[in-house]
Amino acid sequence: MKISEWPLPYVRVKCAQCDREGRMKLAGLIERFGPDRDLFVVREKLTEPGCKRENEKQPCQSILPDARLVQAIIAKTEDDVLVKELLPEAREWREKLGMGER
Repeated sequence: MKISEWPLPYVRVKCAQCDREGRMKLAGLIERFGPDRDLFVVREKLTEPGCKRENEKQPCQSILPDARLVQAIIAKTEDDVLVKELLPEAREWREKLGMGER
């Protein structure tokens, strides 16, 4: 997924190993990395240098905690949503973002 395709105004990144977490404005990430940069590559670039994992030989296990919410927001139909519990929040975001109903 390109950075510009991420619908939320922020991107949260977290390391599953050291629990370090950060939240950055989407606009700042686009300015820094460009709109066409792969978000998963950016995620690694943001977390790897400061990761406090115990075993330095293991890679940082960075995740995007809001990825399932984003999936629910951009799904073509509500039947396509993987985590149905996120539907109410996804609907709210779709409304805020002017994406219309599904």
